[in-house]
Amino acid sequence: MPTASLVRPALAALALLSAAPAALAQSAPARENTAALMRQWAEDTAYAYLEAWSSSGRAAANDVRDIYGPRVSFYGRFVDRSGLYAEKRRFARRWPVRRYEHRPGTMTVSCTVQNQACLVRSIIDWRAAAPARGAVSRGSSRFELGIGFAGPKPVVLFERGRVIDRG
Repeated sequence: MPTASLVRPALAALALLSAAPAALAQSAPARENTAALMRQWAEDTAYAYLEAWSSSGRAAANDVRDIYGPRVSFYGRFVDRSGLYAEKRRFARRWPVRRYEHRPGTMTVSCTVQNQACLVRSIIDWRAAAPARGAVSRGSSRFELGIGFAGPKPVVLFERGRVIDRG
């Protein structure tokens, strides 16, 4: 499995992923997304998402904004993209230094071609810091992303998880 550090730069990966379904459609109009293609796009999206969200400062909220669908289930609450973006900006201000990584060997991806969607599960290890406040938080979480492929680009349909260790 690739590590998050192999997905550089994250924004380029997101742009590539966003263009992949459209490029396939242009080159082979009758071709549908296969489970294997969707699994690879979902895995790449999950790595690129954590890489982008790990960048410092408020720019990270901008980097991940367009990866979400118009309405998302975010840790059990339905929010629209603008509400989620505002929440991400607040979090980035509170914790300006962040690092999230999928723990090697923990990612699983299951896809349903009929629904044009995949579920990515992993354990992530994270660290967030606010140097001005002298605060640091770290731990591990179970992490899930639901990724849809019905539109012109992959989008996150839901994000959920729970902390399993604070270290």
